[in-house]
Amino acid sequence: MIRRIHLIIITLLIGMVSCTPGKRERTIQNTAPTIFPDYSGIIIPKNIAPLNFRINHQGIKYCIIFGSRDEENFKIVSKKADIRIPEKKWRKLLTKNAGNFITISLCVKTNEGIWECYKPIQNKISSDRIDPYIAFRRINAGMIFWEDMAIVQRNLENFCESDIISNQNTGNNCMNCHTFRNRDPESFMLHIRGVPGGTLITNKNKTLWLNTKTPYTLSPFVYPAWHPNGRYIAFSTNKIHQNFFGTGHRNNHVRDDASDLVVYDIDSNLAFTDPKIATLDFENMPAWSPDGRFLYYLRSKYEHKLMPDTSEMYDLMRIPFDPDTRKLGSPEMILSSDETGLSISFPQLSPDGNFLVFCMADYGYFNINNTSSDLYLMNLSDMSYSKLDINSDKTESFPNWSDNSRWLMFASKRIDGMYTLPHFAYVDSTGKVSKPFPLPMKDPEAYFTRLTNFNRPAFIKGKVTLTQNELLKIVYSKNRDVIFDTLNVDIDALTRATITNPTTPETSLPYMRD
Repeated sequence: MIRRIHLIIITLLIGMVSCTPGKRERTIQNTAPTIFPDYSGIIIPKNIAPLNFRINHQGIKYCIIFGSRDEENFKIVSKKADIRIPEKKWRKLLTKNAGNFITISLCVKTNEGIWECYKPIQNKISSDRIDPYIAFRRINAGMIFWEDMAIVQRNLENFCESDIISNQNTGNNCMNCHTFRNRDPESFMLHIRGVPGGTLITNKNKTLWLNTKTPYTLSPFVYPAWHPNGRYIAFSTNKIHQNFFGTGHRNNHVRDDASDLVVYDIDSNLAFTDPKIATLDFENMPAWSPDGRFLYYLRSKYEHKLMPDTSEMYDLMRIPFDPDTRKLGSPEMILSSDETGLSISFPQLSPDGNFLVFCMADYGYFNINNTSSDLYLMNLSDMSYSKLDINSDKTESFPNWSDNSRWLMFASKRIDGMYTLPHFAYVDSTGKVSKPFPLPMKDPEAYFTRLTNFNRPAFIKGKVTLTQNELLKIVYSKNRDVIFDTLNVDIDALTRATITNPTTPETSLPYMRD
């Protein structure tokens, strides 16, 4: 096997001599070339767009050969270090070699006219497809400015990108929390804050435009999780504030003054809760199990409110849920911050029900600006968990699973420490996670010149077909008030989600104590 690999490498290197006519001196480096992004030793979906890259070696000409097994598939000769791979040839290479390895062999012609050839890069092509689209929020890095914000969809099989809805058409207001039911492009929701404002939900043939602020809730609905059956969406309701820092290693921190969970029934237009998920403690960031029988969520103890934000710690909880009766069982602690010494955030369960990925950081829950935020994986068969090897020294956040549970996407600031960009890693059936690679860019220069975040990336199985004009027509119509169901809830007057008298002054409520 080793002898065969050596023969393949020799064959490819000899082929490189034919990149230019005539005899040329060449040296063979026993090291791999340096390229950006680092597309070496990775597992690639068989339907991913070309992984264009920049060669980080000075030269006057570059020759790249893409090969598989013992054959040369195609080559690129370029005077530029930025390499753009022909889409048709790339697609043919991946399709032909699904389940096998491909090689990228590279030679650089120096100013002295010598070809320097490097050790071939080897990558595996997975037979497991990746969902063809992702959706994300385009927003700048300023946190408080959003003159050009949009919910965007991107085709992972090529480089096509389009706005699902842009705030250029809604008075430059804020839009967030786009969420899809089982990665279905025809069933999604998003919030639009300001004027016009509301929550837009489209579920196959039903489209709702809602006012989700009720006399019984802390706020309009916030962080969402769509139940697998499509009837329910769990939301947090939060009193949120942000801290901005002029000096030091922190620039922004999002913190809750209060937080509860509610569940919205799309069929009846009713929001309901239970005192067990609407307490003085802070319940937040819901996530459903794939069978819809458990609602996972975060919980921070009330006493953390009285401490500095760096003492704010969140546990991972779950509570049984009966979709037929809408009844919730007893909360169960899954992972305690007392045990880990870290605060948990962004829980996401794999569609096959085998794994749960989450982030942990030194404090807080909305860790998009916390460099200590790292990814962890829990095996749900025994609740064991471990820190993933794919973390960087920058912020990791917003994990998300592909429909087949084989691809993990997450937002990372590892490239420059400033902007988030989706990264992808293969997860096998045992939970082993491969080396990640960033979202492919048509122009490799874009990794360094873009000025916006790819926020909250989410897999979708196809393109959103509702046009922006159709969505804007809904957004500019009168929205419908959500009804809060108090009939089947034992109201205990703990927080605004469970008060008996909606006219009670806020200053008399327990969560307003300092």
